[in-house]
Amino acid sequence: MQTVGVLCGGSGSSKFVSAISNYSGDDVEPRFIGNVGDNFWYHGILVCPDIDIITYSLAGLLDTAKGWGIQNDSFVGKEMLSRLSGTQEWFSLGDRDLAVCLKRTEYYQKGWTLSSITKEICTRLGARRSLTPATDDPVQTFVRTVLGNLHLQEFWVKNGGKLDAFGVQYVGIKKATPTQEFLDVCKNPVIICPANPVSSILPSIRLKGIISRLKKSRVVAISPFVGGRPFSGPAANLMRALNIETSSRGVAKLYSDFLKVIFLDKEEEPGIVSSIRDMGVECVLTNTRIESVDDKKKITAELLAAL
Repeated sequence: MQTVGVLCGGSGSSKFVSAISNYSGDDVEPRFIGNVGDNFWYHGILVCPDIDIITYSLAGLLDTAKGWGIQNDSFVGKEMLSRLSGTQEWFSLGDRDLAVCLKRTEYYQKGWTLSSITKEICTRLGARRSLTPATDDPVQTFVRTVLGNLHLQEFWVKNGGKLDAFGVQYVGIKKATPTQEFLDVCKNPVIICPANPVSSILPSIRLKGIISRLKKSRVVAISPFVGGRPFSGPAANLMRALNIETSSRGVAKLYSDFLKVIFLDKEEEPGIVSSIRDMGVECVLTNTRIESVDDKKKITAELLAAL
């Protein structure tokens, strides 16, 4: 049985998580590591958006049309919160999504680690594969803007990612330690799913000891860009804040300390492909826009072959 580590973020990773989970075969054990940098407290409830998106994807519950939340969920709770607060709720938690967060908060207040909570919720919801947070310690991503330092959720959800980003800070990362599961999977080949590199991947790989372990592994990444355009989300804005080129080449440079292979969409610009190859990184051009079961099977087979 071949163990494969899979680093993932939220909606940008969900289709690939579903593909790898369902079509990796009986001789491969994918072990998923989830981002915690977007975790935050909302109305006294611990919300873990990326962790939940991956959980729902692994359990077959994800609302794939939105890329987040549970399919066919209702929003009665959100409507009542708006009424009680006298303001429109800016963060959408469906009723079943809210129930997950309430249960998580209950466990957390009883002293459970985030890893043990995530494992319990995954089991209860019928997730097919293992999902572990990158760390059990609190790490939160903040974005520096003209309005001050905003939590990632305030920057992206509340303000629509429209504010210029001047810097990014991972609060708590210097004291945080990776989960043992994360350290263990880094001994094996690793796949980095397409996701916003700044908000969904860096909070994980910048944890103590991770990059040094990834350097010894065979790491394959899927670019979230085609040309200078991300598939979705505020990746370009946040990458500019860290002076990173907003392209697949920028992603390759960001991961260059450990990256062996990068998967690029077949429509990627030839100049970008050649410049990445000049960096010593192998490029695989394929269809990275998953739309069907056949697409999922194909990309999974290609990823595993690259390991």
